[in-house]
Amino acid sequence: MPSRTIAIVVPRYGVQSAGGAEMLAQGVAERLAASGDRVSVLTTCARDHFTWANHYRPGTETIRGVTVRRFPVDPRDHDAGFASIQERISRGSGISPEEEKRWIGGSVHSAPLYDFIRSDRGRFDCIIFLPYLFGTTWAGSAVAPEKSLLVPCLHDEPYARLGIFREMFDRVRGVIFNSRPERELARRLFGTEDARAAVAGMGFEARRRYRPGRFRRKVGLKTPFLLYAGRREAGKNTPLLVEYVRIFRKGNPARPLSLVLLGTGDVRIPPECADGILDAGYVDEDLKHDGYAASLALCQPSVNESLSIVLMEAWLAGTAGLVNGRCAVTADHCARANGGLAFRDYYEFEECIHLLLERRGLREALAAGGRRYAETEYSWGASLARYREAFDRFGV
Repeated sequence: MPSRTIAIVVPRYGVQSAGGAEMLAQGVAERLAASGDRVSVLTTCARDHFTWANHYRPGTETIRGVTVRRFPVDPRDHDAGFASIQERISRGSGISPEEEKRWIGGSVHSAPLYDFIRSDRGRFDCIIFLPYLFGTTWAGSAVAPEKSLLVPCLHDEPYARLGIFREMFDRVRGVIFNSRPERELARRLFGTEDARAAVAGMGFEARRRYRPGRFRRKVGLKTPFLLYAGRREAGKNTPLLVEYVRIFRKGNPARPLSLVLLGTGDVRIPPECADGILDAGYVDEDLKHDGYAASLALCQPSVNESLSIVLMEAWLAGTAGLVNGRCAVTADHCARANGGLAFRDYYEFEECIHLLLERRGLREALAAGGRRYAETEYSWGASLARYREAFDRFGV
């Protein structure tokens, strides 16, 4: 198998509070490097994805076998006009092509990073950019489009309907998706043809040991609980989940149910639920996986997913999934795996909870189906094989 020289461009890398795209970039980079490819990560000096302030020193370091080059972030100027454009995009209002360019110009950029791609493009067989929404992907992929592959982590959201992103999807050499529904979304939005598209995803591995009792002792719970893991914000529907659990607890006092929230971001817990909705904050990886194993189900209420890392991790821990039926990706995973239940409103959410509480056999069957699916469809062996098939298809 011939080795390739690959660059991966991502706005942040190797940070503690990494999102799904950063975790995907790191996982793919490390596994490709371990399998014999020469992999470099090109990223910025930023750590915080809200301020994008330069935190790390520019330069090169090696992280777990991967060469990481950091470049300083360009100064950003967000005036009132930019805020107005951002607000109109988020509510789905039309904006002009000039306003689209102004908006993406206010994203995270690094001129030194683009200069490096321009001067060193000949060293790389391909340059992989992710995710689609950031300036480093939009501007960076335009420097050497003939070598650029896009891993978009695409969601069905107003930003995806901007003309600048249709142009970006059209100009790159190929697009690699995380799931079949994400690929179908790109077909609908951009007409991405099959010759330039592939589905690869990422890989997951079960832990050697899960200790559900340790997690229960840590959070002080003996009753059944749902687990949420990830960014706590409106875009992930965390407030909706909190409200659904509040209503369930009020309407079903004889059926104890708690909710444990893991991750970063602010969360407002209703005072009447202080004993049953627990904010455990950011925890280490071992404790998070113990939490999966201890929970009644992993609840993923978000509709903006291209893969859902936490769902795969929970399945490998032997736990059923509970997902938002309005998310094509997670609903498709659960249907194909027979690994979870889906809700589209509160009434369906309540019925799902009753089923999970009452039918242990159902919970076990869903967990087993999800684990088989994660082990076969989203192992690292399967994912890397699909990446290499994509490289061959795109002539890399």
